[in-house]
Amino acid sequence: MLWRSRSDMKKAIADLNHRFITGSRTQRWPFVFCFMDKTVLPGDKLQVFAFEDDYSFGIMQGKSHLVWYSAKAARLKNEEDYNYSSESVFETYAWPQNPSISQIEDIARAGRDVRKVRQEAIGRISGGLRSVYNTLELPGKNPLKDAHAALDAAVLAAYGFSPKKDLLAQLLALNLEVARREEAGEPVTAPGIPPGYPDPARLVTEDCIRAD
Repeated sequence: MLWRSRSDMKKAIADLNHRFITGSRTQRWPFVFCFMDKTVLPGDKLQVFAFEDDYSFGIMQGKSHLVWYSAKAARLKNEEDYNYSSESVFETYAWPQNPSISQIEDIARAGRDVRKVRQEAIGRISGGLRSVYNTLELPGKNPLKDAHAALDAAVLAAYGFSPKKDLLAQLLALNLEVARREEAGEPVTAPGIPPGYPDPARLVTEDCIRAD
C-alpha cells in the first residue's frame, strides 16, 4: 500500500462486468492464466489483464503468447523462473490482425474447454493448478494436453501461421509489420475482442476464481 496503490489497475477493471484475466508475475513453464472475480484486488505478485472475454483468454493462454513470453521475459537467478513484464512482453506482443468471426469463436470455445478440463482435474489432483499442469509431463493420454492442443490450433489459424514454421520467427515478423503500420498511421488490431465482432457479450461467460 505504501509503495503503490495500483489505482491504474482499479480503473482498468472498474468497467468490467465481474472478472479479469490474471497470472502470477513470476512463473515456470508452462505458464498459466486464470479469470479472477473483480471484487478481488490482487497485489503486485499478480499480473492483471483487463479483459473478461473468452477470446482474449484464449489468446493469452495459447502457445503463441507463451512462446513470446518465454523469449521476452526476464529470468530470475535460478533461470527456471520467468518474470512477466507488461512493457517487454505484453506491449510488444501482436494479436491476430484479421481473425474471422468463426476463428474468434473457435478460440473462445477452446479457451473455455481448457478451463473446464483443468477445473475438473483440480477436484482429483491436490496441489492446485501447478500440480495439474505438472501432469502434462507424464506419458499417456491427458485431457488437458488435448484441450491445449485444440486451443493452440485455433490460435494459429486466427494468426494464419504455419505449424510447420518457427513460431517465434512468425511472431517477430508480425510484430515488425504491426510496428510499420503504426508508424505509417495505418489501422492495426489492438488486444481484446476485434472491433468487427458483432456481439461481444457472447464471448463473456461466468467462471472465475472467487473469494469465499
